Amino acid sequence: MRTIDFSLRQSILRRSKLSTLMVACFVLLNLLFLLVIIWLSYRSFSDVTFSEISKARLALLNESTNRGFDFMTDMTNTAYSVVSNKDVKEMLEAGAISKYDMLVKRRAISDLLHHTLVVNSGISSIEIYTDKFNDVPYSSTDLVFPVSKIADQNWFSALEKADAIWIPEEENASSKSLIGYAQHMFDSKGRTMGYLIISMSQQDVLRNFADVPMVLEGQVLVVDTAGNIIVKVNDSQVKGEEVILDAEWLGDRSKTLSDGYELLRRDDQSYLVVFSKPSSVQWRLVQTIPTRTLLKATYQAGWYVLGIGILSLLLSAILTYWFVKSIIKPLRRLMAEMKRLERGDFHAKATSAFTEEYVQLSYSFNHMVSRLKESMDDVKTESKAKRDAQTSLLEAQIKPHFLYNTLDMIHWRALDYKAEDISFMITQLGKLLRIGLSGGKLFIRVRDELEHARCYLSIQKERMTFPIAYTEQIMDPQIRGYYIPKIILQPLIENAVIHGSPADSSSELALALDIREQHVPGQAPYLEISLTDNGRGLPEDWHMDKATGIGIRNVHTRLQLYCGPWYGLQLANSEQGGVKVTVKLPIIETEAQLKRLLDGEKG
Repeated sequence: MRTIDFSLRQSILRRSKLSTLMVACFVLLNLLFLLVIIWLSYRSFSDVTFSEISKARLALLNESTNRGFDFMTDMTNTAYSVVSNKDVKEMLEAGAISKYDMLVKRRAISDLLHHTLVVNSGISSIEIYTDKFNDVPYSSTDLVFPVSKIADQNWFSALEKADAIWIPEEENASSKSLIGYAQHMFDSKGRTMGYLIISMSQQDVLRNFADVPMVLEGQVLVVDTAGNIIVKVNDSQVKGEEVILDAEWLGDRSKTLSDGYELLRRDDQSYLVVFSKPSSVQWRLVQTIPTRTLLKATYQAGWYVLGIGILSLLLSAILTYWFVKSIIKPLRRLMAEMKRLERGDFHAKATSAFTEEYVQLSYSFNHMVSRLKESMDDVKTESKAKRDAQTSLLEAQIKPHFLYNTLDMIHWRALDYKAEDISFMITQLGKLLRIGLSGGKLFIRVRDELEHARCYLSIQKERMTFPIAYTEQIMDPQIRGYYIPKIILQPLIENAVIHGSPADSSSELALALDIREQHVPGQAPYLEISLTDNGRGLPEDWHMDKATGIGIRNVHTRLQLYCGPWYGLQLANSEQGGVKVTVKLPIIETEAQLKRLLDGEKG
């Protein structure tokens, strides 16, 4: 059934005109493009707007915290004015003469506290706890009490260790109070005479937020660092509404002392939760605002963008027909030029159209025609070059033969004149040239390359004024039958003789050649040739790119061309002095392996 449906679709596509298909595709792609653009634009605008609004609300909430909790300064100032009052200190510090004197002093202190309470409307109570007046009974109007009334409170131990502390609601002696401030009262010798406790009610605290410039959408809570809700700041505006944030969420967020905001989902609704930094009493404001309230204008902007997108889609659909018609004409011209090319006319050329795609297509077609013409010309040139190369090869085969005969004649003539050293050098030179030419081969066996190096050294020993010692070490005799690129040792030996020659002609230049197979885990086995001398060594900043001669670079380039980029040679200073040249080569044991390597290089 699926095969029939697929065949039916293919049949419909074959019978459809290109213009119809392009119109349909253009409209669908344009629709998809507009939808994606609209969605991305809306999401980006919404995210940026939400982020900026959240930061603004956070800054406002921190300002509200700073200004809303400035009552603490008033409380501490009030406490300081009482504990530093000269009359209060004298009455507490001086000993009482009689019980009547105690009653008079306690009454005077209570009157002063009543006056302070009236003057400071922001506090709900102010009391002094001391044991100076325990010998006389207390009345209901007194604001001076014994220390035993607060000694069993949880916060009293902390108060004994500090000069002053803030007392939260659940730990305060008065159930109507929301927060309290307790402070030591010291005598002139620094000893504690009593304790001053000032309390503030919930109404007094909320009154401090009445004039704070704070937008009160949603819920605004006063929360302590343990995650407990102290009071709803705007409870009158959200009266009867349940607290959105649960105790677990508040407890987790209260562990941090920094401010912030985050998105919260509850009952299929999302809310922006903003929490300020804790104040000095370890209270903070937490505001919860529905996102639909914050992003109401953004939602409206989204509908506007969607409407504009639909209008743009309708307009683009109207212009599609004219656009497609303009696209078909250059395609037909290009098809005509292709038919010319099929007939062998390499003068076919496509003209550029008004769209970038047609410009690229025309350029590619014209480039293809140009490359085809160049390929045809290259084939002709290559055929001519092959014929010329075959002629040159026949001529080159005659020249080495003439050179060998000439050297052989010079050799025998030198023997006639008893010049055995010249005869020896001519013989070595003949071997050197014969192995170097090797019938035009690129690779020779290791034993032939060693013979070529010895011939060169024999000539250099006769030529140089200083002695040369040369040693060979081949770990496996089978290595002598391996194939390696020819004439790679001679340039290395020449470099060592020229640049490593001793300053004193009586000193000996020692050359050591070592050839062995290397088997490294994770790598293919390879042949390593090391040539070490006892010369002057390389400069500290020497690099292969700085090589002035052509021999070393020629060998390195040939090795990489013949064998691949993993092979080549390296030069470094030896630990015993001099230079160590290391050549890395593939292991080629048979002619079949050599043929595969050369065929791969050519391919």
